Amino acid sequence: MAVAPTPAQQEAVNKLKEQLVDIASWEETTQDNFLLRWLKTRDMDVEKTKEGLLQTYKWRQDNKIDSILQEYTADPELVKLFPYQIVGHDKENCPILIHDVQKHNPKKIIDKYGKEGLVKFADYNIEKIAQACRDKNVQQIFIIIDAKKFTFKQMTAPGATELALDEVKRLETHYPDGLKQLVVVNAPKVAKLAYKIVKPFVAENTIKRVKLFPKCNAKVQKFLLQYIDADQLPEKYGGTQKTGEAGDKALLEDDEDISGNPEDMDDAEDMVEAKVAAGKKLKLEYQIDQPQTQICWSFQTDDREIGFSVYTGEKEDIIVPYQKFGSLSLQNSSITCEKAGKYTLCFNNKENRFRSTTLSYMVSIFPPGSADDDE
Repeated sequence: MAVAPTPAQQEAVNKLKEQLVDIASWEETTQDNFLLRWLKTRDMDVEKTKEGLLQTYKWRQDNKIDSILQEYTADPELVKLFPYQIVGHDKENCPILIHDVQKHNPKKIIDKYGKEGLVKFADYNIEKIAQACRDKNVQQIFIIIDAKKFTFKQMTAPGATELALDEVKRLETHYPDGLKQLVVVNAPKVAKLAYKIVKPFVAENTIKRVKLFPKCNAKVQKFLLQYIDADQLPEKYGGTQKTGEAGDKALLEDDEDISGNPEDMDDAEDMVEAKVAAGKKLKLEYQIDQPQTQICWSFQTDDREIGFSVYTGEKEDIIVPYQKFGSLSLQNSSITCEKAGKYTLCFNNKENRFRSTTLSYMVSIFPPGSADDDE
């Protein structure tokens, strides 16, 4: 249950409220529990919190967030591709959101709707979820995601990572500490790569609330029932609700001990480690026989930056221009080959004249018509 603020916290809330009278039309800024949530994300610093709230107020005004639920209509195709539902509430009355990842082709979606259209769709859904919390007078949402259909090809589609990170940054900036728990079930190994990409952009307290389970077994059921009563949880996750697909009885009786800690998951099975000597290059060459084949990649280095480019043919016609990438940050993208021929992914350690770089990489090739997520 929510803990009453200490006298010092209440004093900070009162002081902050006095400094926000100019934006009192934003009703939440008059509510103590909302202001306390924001203050806690900024170490109870009133000035920093005020600055963040003013920034968010301007963002809400500029993007018409206060009226988005009334004025925006989500495209039915996007709703079908990115479905979710609120199925109940946890033991502290926080709404429970269920989402099943669907087969989809991010490139086709981005080409059709554009970044601006997808940002608007995301903002609409985020505000809709926030309203579900307001309706229950709580500050956080409990999310359960079935990631069985999440693929490396989806993650590395051009523009997909950028859009996802933009959304994460907006959440962190404008809806801080809004996540009660994120439980990902049936998480494929590539989910750990996605976790690594997002982690640097998420507050430490929030990232601790993320659980990745490789399946949905008795261990997951036990974990969820700590926070959620059975009648508020679908059968699929060990509850008694008839919502959605039925649970797999055999799987729910499987008591294999899986921690849910993302760091305990195996790395993607095809991640290769290689040393790139000082001043040298590592070239990965692929003979592509069919136009419209996709080459997807993900990579990171240990503690050194590295250059990366993609070219085709013996004359090295540039497809992806040379760019330097910092250490530890996981990078991923893909290209669609317009013609058959030899394509080279080149990792260049020329910036490090005296030390080698340890590189981890994963590359997958998808011929045209691959069925894994082309819907």
